[in-house]
Amino acid sequence: MTELRLVAPEAEDGPFSAGTPLPRRLPPGRHGIPANLVREHQRLRLLKAMTEALNTHGYASVTTTHVSELANVSTSTFYKHFGNLWDCLLAAYVAAADSLCAEIEEGCAAAGEGSEPLVAGIEAGLGFFAARPELGRLLSAQAPREASALCAARRLLTSRLATMLRRTRAAADAGRQPPGLDERLIDATLAFLHTRLAAEDSGRIAVLAPELVAILDRPRCAA
Repeated sequence: MTELRLVAPEAEDGPFSAGTPLPRRLPPGRHGIPANLVREHQRLRLLKAMTEALNTHGYASVTTTHVSELANVSTSTFYKHFGNLWDCLLAAYVAAADSLCAEIEEGCAAAGEGSEPLVAGIEAGLGFFAARPELGRLLSAQAPREASALCAARRLLTSRLATMLRRTRAAADAGRQPPGLDERLIDATLAFLHTRLAAEDSGRIAVLAPELVAILDRPRCAA
């Protein structure tokens, strides 16, 4: 999977180096920015605009024009990066899913000795959804059936999160789980979070941690 970067790793002092906010538009005229950085800057703006446009218009109404206007690029530039709207949406979904999984992994790794990895992972995931509700809505929504690649990406995310969940259990506990139970729990959790985000309730997402711990830890407790 291609890693999205603003600049090459060695370009420490580049115009869009790490930590620099992504501008809505590049400087006009001769700015001296290499063409590959211009293309990558445009691509990242399109991914961000895709998420914003989807949140505003929904799957049924969002168009390439909405996305291009939000990204401050022409429609022809959009098609230089993506074959169609669904290609852009899939790329935005994959990038958001990678960010969520990385944040959860970091949260688990940063948990102090004696901390419950499940609790740390859930708190990190909820923190991601609360801080970036537009990405949370993208990741938690059920995609239209005709968007088969996007549906597959959501199943992959569910599988990745279920794998993380299994890591928090002892091997003996994991062996008692009915096949696919963790995936169903994760899918239900995403659907639950989507209802909260759809109700513009992102500010209260973080307080759901104890409730989700009880739900996701229930198979182990029952064992």
